[in-house]
Amino acid sequence: MELGRLRVITDLRTAWPSEARDFTPWLASNIDILGEEIGVELSIEETESAVGSFNVDIFATDADTGDRIIIENQLEDTDHDHLGKLITYASGKSASLVIWVVKKAREEHRAAIEWLNLHTDEDVGFILCEIKLYCIDDSVVAPKFEIIEQPNNWAKEMRKTSSKSRERRILPKIRDMLEWGVVTPGDVLTASGTDEKATLLQNGHVCYQDEEMSLQNWLRRVFGWESVETYRYTIHDGTGKSLSQIRKDYMDENG
Repeated sequence: MELGRLRVITDLRTAWPSEARDFTPWLASNIDILGEEIGVELSIEETESAVGSFNVDIFATDADTGDRIIIENQLEDTDHDHLGKLITYASGKSASLVIWVVKKAREEHRAAIEWLNLHTDEDVGFILCEIKLYCIDDSVVAPKFEIIEQPNNWAKEMRKTSSKSRERRILPKIRDMLEWGVVTPGDVLTASGTDEKATLLQNGHVCYQDEEMSLQNWLRRVFGWESVETYRYTIHDGTGKSLSQIRKDYMDENG
């Protein structure tokens, strides 16, 4: 078997020459990649969103809870200027989650994010992650987000399935629902208020018009919206209920 060689592309600007004109629009269009890494289904509300006389790169919400999320991008090493902006933007947007996407995290800024997570209350969390580019030989370049810092209880929060705590940041996703058996591969799903249907796949994606995609990307295509409340707007044909209601019913019974 012939194997390729994995290469790291160190210059991010070969893919995104401009942070504002190239990277931020790309991330907004591919926000599910970041969401899968951190375990939150992100819905874009606005790019270059005003905070006083400044703009935060991406203003989003948690598609499940509606919690406010800000994302600040930096295609360079972290610096004090962006760290200060994070706090300003978090305050201005009343954010529950602050995500700093960078080329490389300096140790002093990693420590600062760790300190913020330790000394702020449970209603706000900070995630610091690096964006990497990889390819195999001369293949198409692929992005990868790598979490450097996150709230101390993040992994524990992601494992919770109790519906009793509204304050948690993570709700179970479609893969969890497949594991529970409340939905199964092959189930037909309908975009609420339309005749557009998709088939649920084993990995939690759907097949729509012979193309595999995430639930969120399917609904974005159907509705033409940037932000979609995925579980609310996906109707399970077998039960006539939204995925949100199916999930709630299971969690209420098994909480």
